[in-house]
Amino acid sequence: MIEVRVLGPVTILLDGEPVTVRGNQALAVLAMLAAAHGRPVAADRLIDRLWGAAPPAGAAAVLQSHVSRLRRSLEPHRPPRGAAELLVSEAPGYALRLPAGALDAGRFEQGVRAADGLPPAGALDRLRAALELWRGRPYEQFADHEWAAAEVARLTELHHTARERVVAALLRLDRADEAIPAARALTADDPLRGEPWRLLALALWAASRSGDALAALGEHRRVVADELGLDPDPALAALEQAIREQRAEVLEAAVRPAPSPIRPAQLPRAAPVFAGRASELRRLDRHTPALVVISGTGGVGKTTLALRWAHRAAERYPDGQLHVDLRGFGPEDAAADPGDVLAAFLGALGVPDQRIPPSTPERTALFRSVLAARRMLVVLDNARDSDQVRPLLPGNPGCAVVVTSRSHLIDLVVTDGAHPLRLDAFRPAESVAYLRRRLGDEVVDADPRARDAIVERCGGLPLALALVCARGAFPLAEIDAELAYADGLDGFAVAGVKHDLRAVFSWSYRRLEPLAARMFRLIALHPGPDLSIAAAAALAGTEVAVARALLRRLADDHLLAEHRPGRFVLHDLVRAYARETAGRVDPAEDRAAAVTRLLDFALHSAGNAARAQHPFRRPVMVGDAPPGVGPVRFADAAAAIGWLDLEYDNITALLELCRAERPGHLPGFVWALAPYQQDVRFHLADSLALATDALAATDDRRWTSYLHHVVGRGLLRLNRLAWDHAYRPGGLDEARRLFEEHIEINKRWHNAYGAAGGWMELARFHQRAGDRTAAARAREQALRVLGTARSDRPS
Repeated sequence: MIEVRVLGPVTILLDGEPVTVRGNQALAVLAMLAAAHGRPVAADRLIDRLWGAAPPAGAAAVLQSHVSRLRRSLEPHRPPRGAAELLVSEAPGYALRLPAGALDAGRFEQGVRAADGLPPAGALDRLRAALELWRGRPYEQFADHEWAAAEVARLTELHHTARERVVAALLRLDRADEAIPAARALTADDPLRGEPWRLLALALWAASRSGDALAALGEHRRVVADELGLDPDPALAALEQAIREQRAEVLEAAVRPAPSPIRPAQLPRAAPVFAGRASELRRLDRHTPALVVISGTGGVGKTTLALRWAHRAAERYPDGQLHVDLRGFGPEDAAADPGDVLAAFLGALGVPDQRIPPSTPERTALFRSVLAARRMLVVLDNARDSDQVRPLLPGNPGCAVVVTSRSHLIDLVVTDGAHPLRLDAFRPAESVAYLRRRLGDEVVDADPRARDAIVERCGGLPLALALVCARGAFPLAEIDAELAYADGLDGFAVAGVKHDLRAVFSWSYRRLEPLAARMFRLIALHPGPDLSIAAAAALAGTEVAVARALLRRLADDHLLAEHRPGRFVLHDLVRAYARETAGRVDPAEDRAAAVTRLLDFALHSAGNAARAQHPFRRPVMVGDAPPGVGPVRFADAAAAIGWLDLEYDNITALLELCRAERPGHLPGFVWALAPYQQDVRFHLADSLALATDALAATDDRRWTSYLHHVVGRGLLRLNRLAWDHAYRPGGLDEARRLFEEHIEINKRWHNAYGAAGGWMELARFHQRAGDRTAAARAREQALRVLGTARSDRPS
């Protein structure tokens, strides 16, 4: 059995026998991890505490050596390559996960708290048993180190409090003779502390030694005056006066058993139906007691998760639970004031109204003092920002705090060491499990097609699924049909439900600054699966740096997600809300102009990619971008192809938009995409469909010739691929006809370069068809046309 002792010199015991740990630094690492109460400590922080601002070269390796040595001491029977169970690696460092009762400081705290609310005799036994664990100054070898100061002070204060409670219990048991020496020892240890002197005076008074009681209070008065230049606490002055007047009722009230401390239990009722989130619950278990920030978009189930975990973990926090809705996002515009929240918390903890100070900083200090020796769970729901949360954080690391917010609250993560837990939408299997728990297996599985369609329409958003379940009296097929028919979010509007999807999304939207709100509305016009910063800048007609800041602001409020660096996605239901809002707020001409900018950005970026792949390609049929559109430029062909790979799905979605609304853009996209589609990635079907649609959209003879060339070239490559895979060739006659037509059109225009390109494609056609003679003639003709063009060119 392993035991780690920190209430005195830091030591390890195995089966009751001390274990030698070589090196004071290794023991210091053990002490640091023990002081973290099971929370991980970053390796960088351990290094900084061991060596300060000047760590040696290879400090990380030395730290790893210390950890290995400690692991051998803690688990001597672990196989050489077996996973450590007590001192574990956990990003970004290490954590000490001891069995229950293996840390003497933990047993001491539990023993002291176990005395709460017990009759005096039972409390006395628990307190004395806990005090027997005390062997000296906590973390003795390291008590003067800065990193240990807070934990040493906390444990020392708890030790003083436990000893004072022993004296109080003895008085309530009418054992004043035992209380007197215990109280004198306390006054000797800390002469400036008022409570030991009060207890000593009461014990002497209860032993019928009123003179000695007054003398003790007089001694305290002199000590406080000499050391601090102050008068004693008014309560002690009142006690002195009561002893002089021999007011027996004061003595009786003082030694009467105190009422049990108030244990607030403010957690709201948890949702009766809960599905999924198993990994998130495990992460909450792992990171508490600590500060955890659960963030996510509106309706994703942050509060549901927080309350589910809090009810499950409540028994670990015997001093109670505090809860508040901070109203950071909601129908009211005014978020909760931290000072008002603190006043309510202090009242719930038994602090009389007259003792609650007026200012927020003073209330924060008192709140932290009240919780200094308690283990409590605090749930701060629906926070607006870090400034609203920070005054409500206990100073005691034994208290757990769970914050929910639509914002990442990154400042709490960076400055206060909060653990971020980003909550995403349900996976499809979790959505189905949720529906089954709400509606029953028979209803949900009766129509798998409708069930899966509803799951897809809800996009894994728990609020959307809950609104669907609110219509549970109808078959799923009818609900699915209504969702498919409804416009935007109308299908999720349920009579009598105020907080539907529109309302929940609006609470985030209303908090946006005007520029961020405009960006939110405009990006919903982008039809692709994700959005780059440069594309967003084109949509909004702004600089890339401005677009980046606005997108990050929207991502921080979970109105969109940065699913990879610099690329953002909108949840389908959030997109529907943004489209509705854009249609209501932005004039049609402004929306049309934004879409035009986006199309021009995509077209001219793809055109730049085509030129990067073939710098000498002629003719250049996509010119410069219009003013206000900053297309992407590429250093080389590899960068261009990489961008096209990344953006191809977005461009495909934009092409569908062009087919429906802007067919005039199609020919330009054919020129820009043909090298990539036909020569790099072989999206031949896409290329042929695009060129064919572009032919239908233009009557410009120059474009018609070029598009015929692209179609013929695509057919040739398509059939080449068919030959290569032993399929029967087809469509080659059409390709030859299109090449010949392309040549004739360019001859009429006196475009020798275009005609030469047609002859070269015709040569490739004959080569693939096995007619080498015809292929050679076509190549000769191409060279002849080029030679004529070059000789005719002015010198």
